[in-house]
Amino acid sequence: MRDVEDQKHLKAVAEALHKELSRRLGRIIRLRTVLPLKESHTNGWRVELGSLGLGEPRLEVWFCEWAGTKGQRRIWYGFYAAQADKLRKRVAVLPEALRPVRRLSERDMRLAAGSRSDDVLRKPLDPGDYDRPIYEEFEESEGQYAYYGLFDSVLPENDDTIVGIVVRATSFFETVIKSPQGKVQVPEKEQDQEDAYVHCENRQVVRQHLAREQSRPLAEQCKRRDNYRCQVCEMTFRELYGDIGKAFAETHHIIPLNRLADAVEASLSDLVTVCANCHRMLHKLDGGEEDLAKLRRMLHRR
Repeated sequence: MRDVEDQKHLKAVAEALHKELSRRLGRIIRLRTVLPLKESHTNGWRVELGSLGLGEPRLEVWFCEWAGTKGQRRIWYGFYAAQADKLRKRVAVLPEALRPVRRLSERDMRLAAGSRSDDVLRKPLDPGDYDRPIYEEFEESEGQYAYYGLFDSVLPENDDTIVGIVVRATSFFETVIKSPQGKVQVPEKEQDQEDAYVHCENRQVVRQHLAREQSRPLAEQCKRRDNYRCQVCEMTFRELYGDIGKAFAETHHIIPLNRLADAVEASLSDLVTVCANCHRMLHKLDGGEEDLAKLRRMLHRR
């Protein structure tokens, strides 16, 4: 019964993720038209969503026990390359926030208990490494193959958790694919967001600021930490708009724009979750670290 439920959950994640990738990245990646579940040989299953092109790394989502927690499967999403060098080179030029926090190889794996063919990690993945990029490279007789992706800390137990996983996976894929030169790009459709802030600072600083705020893995960790609730007005989009607002929010960089430096790496403590309205109001203030508290006071005076 558990296997049937887990397959159902993986299928739900894969189908919803495929739909989002088609909507957001359909013009620049090759998506599959059918999504069969295949054995992962890590005591679970995998689904190939598409690829970056003929012979290029594939986009995949797995639900398996590779993370090493006995008896518990976890969702992994990321890239697979039959030729490791193709993925290795892409990972090497990604922004700092997307650099792997761990690198794994065949030395880190073992046979799963009671299995002759399924592998798991020799030492279970530390919970602190969930939601953070990991690079894996393995050797076989034909050469080297590689994976780059992350394990989600949330289990796909219901519709809400599945939506959250799909949002985070989509953001991860989009950031990696649109950042081939190690820079977080501001998509054309987000140009209006840049324009909305341009009066605060010069356009180059604003673009840099938005890139930091939109560093997908870090931003998603921030929003999950705050339960997608605006830390100014305390609203969530789901409470206001229903299901269409599930797992939706924006992130704001607390450090003032004019203090940002390229050499300084953003951290989770630098970010705060806000709604779109409060985000824009924050950018109309003085640009100080006290702006969050100031806007809260302004709001609650009404």
